[in-house]
Amino acid sequence: VDARIRELGELVDSWLRQEVQHAVSEPAQRFGGMLEYHFGWRDTNLQRLEKRAPAGKRLRPVLTLLVSEAVSGVAEDARDAAIAVELIHNFSLVHDDIQDRSAMRHHRQTLWTVWGMPQGINAGDALFALAQVVLLRTKTDLAAQLAVELNRTALSLSEGQFLDIALQNGDVPATLEVYESMIARKTGALFACACRLGAMSAGAPRAAQDAYADYGLELGLAFQEQDDLLGIWGASSETGKPDAADVLERKRGLPAALALSEPNAPDWLKRLFDDEGGDVPPETVERVVAHFDALDLRARIQARVEARYQRALECLHAAQPRQPAGGYLAAICESLVARRA
Repeated sequence: VDARIRELGELVDSWLRQEVQHAVSEPAQRFGGMLEYHFGWRDTNLQRLEKRAPAGKRLRPVLTLLVSEAVSGVAEDARDAAIAVELIHNFSLVHDDIQDRSAMRHHRQTLWTVWGMPQGINAGDALFALAQVVLLRTKTDLAAQLAVELNRTALSLSEGQFLDIALQNGDVPATLEVYESMIARKTGALFACACRLGAMSAGAPRAAQDAYADYGLELGLAFQEQDDLLGIWGASSETGKPDAADVLERKRGLPAALALSEPNAPDWLKRLFDDEGGDVPPETVERVVAHFDALDLRARIQARVEARYQRALECLHAAQPRQPAGGYLAAICESLVARRA
């Protein structure tokens, strides 16, 4: 299973590389190099790397290809859709890094910290535009339908990012309802789209498209909730972030949303997450984590994650996938449950 997922990830990477390299005209080759840096193919001096630097697992486009294979038996039916999904995902990452002022991603400097915010915004825009070109260039009815679905998802990502920014700024309450609405429009929506585009590309009937999209939605929600768990309890040696990184950043993720939603949430905790900035002292970090532990949040979140993965498997079963692709899609659920980074 791991070998097949790795094989598809490398296939996506090779397709993606071809598209990015041919997208930029000669006078702007340095700009193309910036895009290649983001994908892990060049260093900060824009020199080609013999081996791709860590830059994500290509999980979303792999889902697109596996769903296509589960429907028609041919993963490559969804080639353009898979590339477009990964381009939209990376467009959102480049812009998110700027909005969050994130200096590092996958142990490397983010694009905007190397070349500045204006070029970072420009790079994200280019990735969004390239996704449209890749998806629409065949000029078929199917391509138009895929583009509509992808752009609905891009709009959803923008709504989710609005809620995320508002949540972190304290403009909306850090309730479980707001949190769930936010992640459904971000990670959940993009995973669902990745799966729906794979099903559409392979000619699946509407009921199967919906089942695969529901599988992707639950998978994405579980993935994000697990990310939030790792943001508090993940080992820094595996996540690449400081211990309890989300407390240091005062991130209003799932642990904070659950803790602040408690009827007797302490005032000191509310004040901490209401503050807009400043360093969080180590003793305060320890106090927050101890409070989360007293509420048994780690186990509660893990139970939520496992329940979502189980629902994803039920949705997958309803789609009646071909084998072995259906088995690979089920195995992704099982492997993600145990992930540590």
